[in-house]
Amino acid sequence: MTLFYEYSYIFTQCGFVSTSIANTLFIYLTILHIKKITGTYKVMVLVFSFIGLFFSAWELVSRPFCHNYNKALMYFSLNTWLAEYPEFLRIAIGIYAALYIVILAIIAVQFLFRYFTLCQQNFARKFGGTGVIVWMFYVFLSGSIYAGTMHVFCGSDEFSDSYMRGTLTNVRHCRWGVIKFLLSGVAIIALQYLIIIYCGVSMHNVLQKEFAQQSVVNRKLQKQFFRALVVQTIVPTFLFVLPIAPFLIGPLIQPFFLFEMNFETGWMYVILCLYPPIDTIAFMLIVSEYKTATLEMFKPVLPKGVKVTSEISTSTAAAVTRQ
Repeated sequence: MTLFYEYSYIFTQCGFVSTSIANTLFIYLTILHIKKITGTYKVMVLVFSFIGLFFSAWELVSRPFCHNYNKALMYFSLNTWLAEYPEFLRIAIGIYAALYIVILAIIAVQFLFRYFTLCQQNFARKFGGTGVIVWMFYVFLSGSIYAGTMHVFCGSDEFSDSYMRGTLTNVRHCRWGVIKFLLSGVAIIALQYLIIIYCGVSMHNVLQKEFAQQSVVNRKLQKQFFRALVVQTIVPTFLFVLPIAPFLIGPLIQPFFLFEMNFETGWMYVILCLYPPIDTIAFMLIVSEYKTATLEMFKPVLPKGVKVTSEISTSTAAAVTRQ
């Protein structure tokens, strides 16, 4: 395991550097150069980007790792320079897990906002002003519930410690607290995906119906925002949720199928550290104004043959996104 986790930390460091570069550029462009994303949606994408930065930086501190052994899943920290503070590291890996739920929840909130922007603009305006506090509270409450249940129900005890040392073979022992955590975690994640899927399908149907009545400019802009949200959902789903799902439910189904499990599953965090930069870069590639602004910024060092053009009218686009 030593060799693997040493390499995993190198990947984590590379992920942090990549996230710092990509998200810093994104934040700079959004605040100073992007004119077509305004109002509440601008706040959402900036909050999302800042959370991605913090998520990547916190991984360097918490250094989470996992190991699956038959009916057990061990979640721990590989941080050595804070080894004298085990309780802090326990809280740190809980915060790290919560941040993933926070990221997923803010994607769900963005879907809700874009859905109401298309279907009920008066309600969409409630996401601004004091409404920002409401949806921010929902986002962090979701993460807090996940981290809280993990901290309360998934602490080590005599049985789990003995089992992981291979000294106890009582397969009938059941830690109901862990089951409660898994059920609450599944419920929180399912709620976010339910919002995403419902709003995503509804937005797709609305866009198909309304496209004929909209200008080319608005169609392009709405399609770009919709695609960006879809990518923001698909990337973490395929990079994190689907790969780790078998290992999370493995301890529950292992006694029924009687197969042996003894895996170092910390590799999932190596994959997850790539999420923030991939998501940011994808967003900037999909929303054309970011490409234009980036090319304009680097124009002095670009080959002379590269042309910088703007595809969307600022005034029209700003009217569409301002809520």
